[in-house]
Amino acid sequence: MKKKGLVVIHDPHNLYQFIWYYCNKGKNKEWDALCLPNGYKGEYMHPYCETAGIFSTVFHYDTDFSTMKTAEKLKHLLSMTGHLLIGRRKAYCRKLLNQYVALDDYDELVVVASVGVVTGACVALGQEKEVVILESGVCDYYVRPKWLPLGKIKSAYNWQGFILSKMGYCSPGWFYFKPDQFCVKYSSRPDKMIYRNYRELRQLYTEDGTDMPLFDSIIKRLYPSLSGLDLNKIDAVLLTRPINDYVEDAGKYAARFEAYVNEHFKNVLVKKHPREEYRYQFADSVKWTEVDNSIPAEVMLPYLKNKAIIVVGNSALSLYMKAFGLQYFVVCFKGMYEESMAGGSNFRPLTVKETCEFCDEFSEGCYEILEL
Repeated sequence: MKKKGLVVIHDPHNLYQFIWYYCNKGKNKEWDALCLPNGYKGEYMHPYCETAGIFSTVFHYDTDFSTMKTAEKLKHLLSMTGHLLIGRRKAYCRKLLNQYVALDDYDELVVVASVGVVTGACVALGQEKEVVILESGVCDYYVRPKWLPLGKIKSAYNWQGFILSKMGYCSPGWFYFKPDQFCVKYSSRPDKMIYRNYRELRQLYTEDGTDMPLFDSIIKRLYPSLSGLDLNKIDAVLLTRPINDYVEDAGKYAARFEAYVNEHFKNVLVKKHPREEYRYQFADSVKWTEVDNSIPAEVMLPYLKNKAIIVVGNSALSLYMKAFGLQYFVVCFKGMYEESMAGGSNFRPLTVKETCEFCDEFSEGCYEILEL
């Protein structure tokens, strides 16, 4: 009987990585996809999983721990605590996953991180099943503390992450997570990883052993609009991220970015982060085209030679720019770090110094800082 695997899909980044994994390691298995809300468009990834043509069944649900009301979250947290106290933490994880799929059907589980209760439950079962963790982003390349840092002590989100990681259910605050030690981790730059609490580290996106014709054919089938983009007249490509991750008033920082674009460019291509909700407005003198944000930015990189590439904030794209021979600008907003720290936001932007250190580490001369 053919072995079977399940991948949990939240956003385009997840799907793109899994397609590579499928073409590298997964063709010998039958795969299902579980599509859950990503905090912006609900279960919108399931049509793309169906179009990919590599899944036997695509499950999709509107419900996820992150979208639940406070009362529902508390009910789950009480159940988690009870199961932990009687030594049945894994039983809770199995019960949770069985609400979505028939867990016993699968011998392998693939997730993008230990962030989130559902993906955390998969990771927590690493002693029972083959569990693969793909690359989450820049957070993979920082220290993951065992205790709550003083700088995050005002954040309810980070307290939640700290408590759940200590309990062994998930690590939404990107803390040290003991169950990671039973899992295989894929990374763009394994040599640069500080946190290495995994059974094995493997190279992501390697062509060695990858069916590249199959990979390319799936990507073209998923994103046919890419081949229709006319980049000849484009001055710049703008790659954004949700500013309200860091501060409540995204508008005042976005306005600076809009003013810069208005002054320097006439024709731009905008690729927004999948969770980006802010609606940018540029001057009438600027012609701009917005790319469907279901297209992962990584897919676009081969098309961006000789274009001004402007990345808002620190991004996992820094990991790939040098490989594609691309020069880019990183936008750092003056005052955002201080406002974020004072407000106790869930995330904090990097300082200019930290941004330079990160880009020096991964992009090595391919970038410039743009302070606005």
